Amino acid sequence: MTSEFAISVEDVSKTYHIYRNPQDRIKEFFFRKTLFTEFHALQHINFNIGRGEVVGIIGRNGSGKSTLLQIVAGTLQPSAGYINTCGRIAALLELGSGFNTEFTGRENVYINGAVLGLSREEIDSSFADIEAFADIGEFIDRPVKIYSSGMYVRLAFAISVNVKADILIIDEALAVGDTAFSFKCLHRMEELLSNNTTILLVSHDIQLVKQLCQRIVYLKNSQMVYTGDCETGSELYLMDIRTDQQKAEHSWSIQVKPPLNDLNGFSFGNQLGHIINISMGSGECEKQHFQSGERVWLKVAARIDPSVRKPRLAMVIRDEKGYNLFGYDSEVLGKKSLHPDAEGRVDGMFLFTCRLQPGNYSVTMRLEDFQTESLNILLDKQINAICFKVLTDKKQFYGVVNLDGCFEFFSQ
Repeated sequence: MTSEFAISVEDVSKTYHIYRNPQDRIKEFFFRKTLFTEFHALQHINFNIGRGEVVGIIGRNGSGKSTLLQIVAGTLQPSAGYINTCGRIAALLELGSGFNTEFTGRENVYINGAVLGLSREEIDSSFADIEAFADIGEFIDRPVKIYSSGMYVRLAFAISVNVKADILIIDEALAVGDTAFSFKCLHRMEELLSNNTTILLVSHDIQLVKQLCQRIVYLKNSQMVYTGDCETGSELYLMDIRTDQQKAEHSWSIQVKPPLNDLNGFSFGNQLGHIINISMGSGECEKQHFQSGERVWLKVAARIDPSVRKPRLAMVIRDEKGYNLFGYDSEVLGKKSLHPDAEGRVDGMFLFTCRLQPGNYSVTMRLEDFQTESLNILLDKQINAICFKVLTDKKQFYGVVNLDGCFEFFSQ
């Protein structure tokens, strides 16, 4: 691979002609009349992906994610624009795509390997690894048409990650299969990253995208509306989902608000409530650095419109990649309702024990109007509203969170 980028997408569009009736195609040919309507699956998409980079593509169903992956993989041609890729591509798209269901799993391994440009000798040398990774036992020599969905994705993923590809394209494959296989997939993807493999991933699992990806491409209504850091991209996506939900129930729209943290914060909500201040500390001191195990308080002040029936506050602690580590709300602790004063102001305090590994963390705060178990009207969400650092003199535990584990020795 000599190019600076593994994938370059330049002004790519994909348009389909939709006919009301099949015979309209023939009528159009003879009568020279346009009888179709245009459906724009993608419109003017532009981005570059460097070698060894992991990029997530997110968006609602129908936004063009799978279409874009098929174009990058080369199984679909764009209507306009150009795709440039550098290196061998392994694509895991629709479940079992590329499999001949009449053939056995073993035969499909060789067919898929040949499609990817591998020689018979290369497939022979990789087959044992593919078979072990798929772990489907004797089904490897049975027709694929009798496979469960889990077996499909096991075999397809095993082929994709064992053919020494330069670019790996995955469309929601990690959502299928059991927990043990998901962990195996994640571990193998980490190995691929260490070998400088470029990964393009589509998933509705925002936490997974934050965990794996360095950057996000957000598609909305067939257009790219954002490309950049995972935290901002995922919050824009969640903001749009909230907007659609609240439009169905209320006239109040979700919009971007000024963040309390001007440096790396982001905020959105409606006009019925505002978080106006957040502070953090321990004991009598306001501060933003703590020892692991220290008791921490978070003071929050908000202003709420009188029409809000059941306000509640919620907090979430996130790591540097934006992964949710811990959170709770005022109602979980038995505070069934917050009572604003005469001016609509609410003041409260969250408390927690900071049993975290050394590192940098942030707090996201939400102000909501609790309607039902399935509907909370978002008044204000302050992402990365306050950042803090955890320090410690020595390593006390593994992982992220200290669960106060202990060990007892019983002599014989």
